[in-house]
Amino acid sequence: MSSKRSQWSEFDKDERKYIKKRDKEECYLCGAKGALQIMHIFVNRANGGKGERRNGVLGCVKCHTIMDNPIGAAQCEMAKANLAKCKAYLMDVEHITITERELCEQLRFSKERDLPPVPIVAHPPVPQKPEHRCADCAFCVRNRRTNSTVPSYFCKRHYCIARKSAPACAQFEERSAAHDSTRKNCKFNKSAN
Repeated sequence: MSSKRSQWSEFDKDERKYIKKRDKEECYLCGAKGALQIMHIFVNRANGGKGERRNGVLGCVKCHTIMDNPIGAAQCEMAKANLAKCKAYLMDVEHITITERELCEQLRFSKERDLPPVPIVAHPPVPQKPEHRCADCAFCVRNRRTNSTVPSYFCKRHYCIARKSAPACAQFEERSAAHDSTRKNCKFNKSAN
């Protein structure tokens, strides 16, 4: 998945067709046919140049390489001359009446201008109901019949092993302080200790 800026810089299918037809499917600079690419002219791709007909000229791989990455003084001079030639061509053929500076501002990607605002959605706080655990149930007791050092718990209501941290069942009954004191004083618990 490409970024919004990358999508902005890409020439879409209709723009590519238009530019190829306008430039007669040959390199504008040297007239070569074959492996052709669309060159960003006013604002290059690295600077967020928009992929549209006012910013693109058809060029061969060699001319595109010289325009983007000139090596040596001779290629630098050639790149400057070719860039000026392409800019003049686009101003004429696309009937651009605004200044080059204004055109560059329109063609340059801007987050504030070109991305839709992100809506801020305030969700009302969800009231948290107290979550009961098996350990808080009056019917959950420690199982003393095992020889393990890890304590296990037994549910007297369901007659099964219960995990102390498991959510409580539908028949949960709150353990009261009186119930706890009764259990501690129970004859069965005293003899088990």
